[in-house]
Amino acid sequence: MKKTIFASVPSVLFGALIAIAPQTFAHACSGHTPFGACHYSQQIAAGIGIVIAVLGVISFFVPRQVRVGINIAVAVNSLLLLAVPTVLIGVCKGQMMHCRMVLLPTLIVLGVLALVCAIAAAWAESRAKTA
Repeated sequence: MKKTIFASVPSVLFGALIAIAPQTFAHACSGHTPFGACHYSQQIAAGIGIVIAVLGVISFFVPRQVRVGINIAVAVNSLLLLAVPTVLIGVCKGQMMHCRMVLLPTLIVLGVLALVCAIAAAWAESRAKTA
């Protein structure tokens, strides 16, 4: 049970933070007549956060071998979260824009933390049980 909580709770917490942060304090810039890249990065990050949180909730109710796969899926989603604002879509070009100063660092930090926790949980769950 202890490993189940260790493997599941960080995914739920980081998924919820990733889903909520871009909609609240780490929002995209306002004032773009057509939506800018930061708006789409914000929306995709929220969706990825929801997926990570749902995977974390599912991992409470599945066997150990499935939790390993779910944690690998959380790690892959965390890598996708890191790629969205940095490589795939990006944020505004202006250095003083809210999205570059708040949204980008927030998503990078939460993505790295979720990635590290998912890799650690997958490693811990994949270890053979010693009886």
